[in-house]
Amino acid sequence: MKKVVILVDQLHSHGGIEKLVSIKANYWSSVFGYSVTIVSTEQNNKPIIYPLNEAVFFEDFAVNYDRAKSYFSFNNLVKFMFNCIKIQLYIFREKPDFIIVASHIPITYVLPFLIKGKTKIIKEFHFTKFFHSSNSLFSKIVNYIEARYDYLVVLSQEEKQFYKSKNAIVIPNPIEESSNFILQDFNKRPNVAVAMVRFAPVKRLEKMISIWQKFIETNSDWKLNIFGSTDSDYAQSLIELVKLKGLENSIFFKGQTSQVLNELNEAKMLLLTSEQECFPMCILEAQKAGVVVFSYDCPTGPRNSIQQDFDGFLIPFDDEKSFVNCMNITVSNPEKMEFISSNATRNAINYSLSEVMNKWNNTIFVKS
Repeated sequence: MKKVVILVDQLHSHGGIEKLVSIKANYWSSVFGYSVTIVSTEQNNKPIIYPLNEAVFFEDFAVNYDRAKSYFSFNNLVKFMFNCIKIQLYIFREKPDFIIVASHIPITYVLPFLIKGKTKIIKEFHFTKFFHSSNSLFSKIVNYIEARYDYLVVLSQEEKQFYKSKNAIVIPNPIEESSNFILQDFNKRPNVAVAMVRFAPVKRLEKMISIWQKFIETNSDWKLNIFGSTDSDYAQSLIELVKLKGLENSIFFKGQTSQVLNELNEAKMLLLTSEQECFPMCILEAQKAGVVVFSYDCPTGPRNSIQQDFDGFLIPFDDEKSFVNCMNITVSNPEKMEFISSNATRNAINYSLSEVMNKWNNTIFVKS
């Protein structure tokens, strides 16, 4: 039996990486029959947010980095040394066949130098390197470290070009399967748009609010539901902005949800106004639910998931007028909306769970 270890910082918060880790761990253990263990550094005795199969093991190293301080602070350096010792002892004891670094955690930078023996190490990347300088000293050091991994898993061919070593391979994110998901008739859905986000400035939700304010001038019967935790200062500033603009009866903050597909199944549009995205899961989930996606053409993810004017819409970056016009024209043409919705569901099949998991099995989980 192949033994797979997945390294993360935590599994207690709603998020794309946390969700993907649980999906993969569950599939690899239940379908492939592998022994899968998730090892965290900062679970802090909190409950795991996404359900794991009974066959999946979970262990927290309780390193508990102080995120308010630099990783180079004395306390965090001590914790880092503790982390290194813990992982070495764990590898010596368990002798895993594969170790996957799923989160961007400090151990990323030294793991290739801690591994001895036949264990293969893999690093997943869930962020874009589009904005990273390739000529800085730090980038050269990172490139050297990354070349020491057996595989670097990136999410698209466009992202692959940013990696200097030859060990980068493309495996996209999968769409979660749901046995009780039944696709709603698109024309019977209410006039609802949604945003599935992590509340962070990079998502530029203030731009979305501005777009929505202009859109409802001629489409007052539409509602926008924004899903995500509102416990940050940024989220609170957006709530205040909605009040300031008098949009409380049109924009609703719905909090976190673990029923993403069900919420999308009750909507017609998904909006994305981010500054950057690597491979946004919300687009794939929206397409599975037949939701029409409107997204700024930001680096680099949306353009790798959307075929313009066929299964979604890419709007020139920061062109708010074009964004509003595209929405107005589309919602006034029900046949066009249904055409895009139907094509979106077909595109989502390319990212089915079994399809993507077989790519892992046939490229990564192969013993030499």
